[in-house]
Amino acid sequence: MKISHKFIVSTPILFLATAHAGGLYLYETSTTDIGLASAGMAARAQDSSVIAANPAGLANVEGQSFSGNFINLYGDATLDTIGGGNAGNTIQYVPLGSAFYSQKLNDKWTIGAGLYGNYGLGLQYEHLFSRLEIPSATTQALTFQPSASYRINEQLSVGASLGIHYGIFDLEAHSTNSNAINIDQHDTDVQVNGKLGLLYEVNQDTRIGLAYTNETEFEFDTTNALAPQQFIVSAFHNINDKLAIMGNLNWQDWSDYQTIMGAETQDTYQIALGTQYKINPRITWNAGFAYDSSMYSDQSHGDITLPAGKAYRVGSGIDYKLDNSNTISIALEATLIDSSEFQGPQGKSVAQFNDPALYFLSLGYSWGNH
Repeated sequence: MKISHKFIVSTPILFLATAHAGGLYLYETSTTDIGLASAGMAARAQDSSVIAANPAGLANVEGQSFSGNFINLYGDATLDTIGGGNAGNTIQYVPLGSAFYSQKLNDKWTIGAGLYGNYGLGLQYEHLFSRLEIPSATTQALTFQPSASYRINEQLSVGASLGIHYGIFDLEAHSTNSNAINIDQHDTDVQVNGKLGLLYEVNQDTRIGLAYTNETEFEFDTTNALAPQQFIVSAFHNINDKLAIMGNLNWQDWSDYQTIMGAETQDTYQIALGTQYKINPRITWNAGFAYDSSMYSDQSHGDITLPAGKAYRVGSGIDYKLDNSNTISIALEATLIDSSEFQGPQGKSVAQFNDPALYFLSLGYSWGNH
């Protein structure tokens, strides 16, 4: 199979002109949510980490609450290219983290704030089509999110958050042939968006959470990057004093997202189911499964900058209570993603992500003063 010289030269130019690298949301913002594969994240409302999904959930968090999480992400996303070559593992290891704090002011008001990153992935390519080195192609954002909830009555609470996002764009590309390409771009941008939430407590054992987040568009010197709007509905139910079940239905507006190579995108949907089982007064076992639809309309017309597709999340973890105030957590999650191809100018496949996957190992600590 041959690829035109024109395409090789134009690849970094496309990066320069229209790059939206790494357009991706991660649900993995706390250790317990990772163990549950995100199930129930807008309704579980058991500590301050609910801020990331639904600020109204703070109304269910008593006293003072802190949650801190160290999240290790390893991506297995090798890009196979024409002629049997590959551009290496484009993601590899990425350290992530989050911290949340909340405080109940009175019977009506609870305030809090979160610091986390759940948008973007840094990619790198070795010998792309044997002629291009891209040691960094990154669009990421770090979010600081002050939040507040207000309890209207015993059953209904509302909440709002202000998302202050620090966006980072980093692109390096160097040719390895006579067509000298030398791109080295670094830029940052700060954007603000909002999140609105509702928590309805049917009774002391059953909660329903809804949250809406509007879109954010980062404006860098040479490109823009869109973090689309999203809507989540979660439910949580205690079956008895040992077993709880929970779930999500999510929507994200990826049809407005434009990839570098012009792949046709569509809205995505998620369904997640999870369970918590109290083995004894100290140990709670979390387990969950989630399915996300693909942002690509056609997996054979994907993009070399996004290893995206139908995704299957499987998570499990343990919360261990040291005492009435302190809890440590550990969780594992695997996200298995459908293969996707990128086609060249002649309609032939020139690159493929073959069964990419993301693996998470998270350690968490939470403290509550009730």
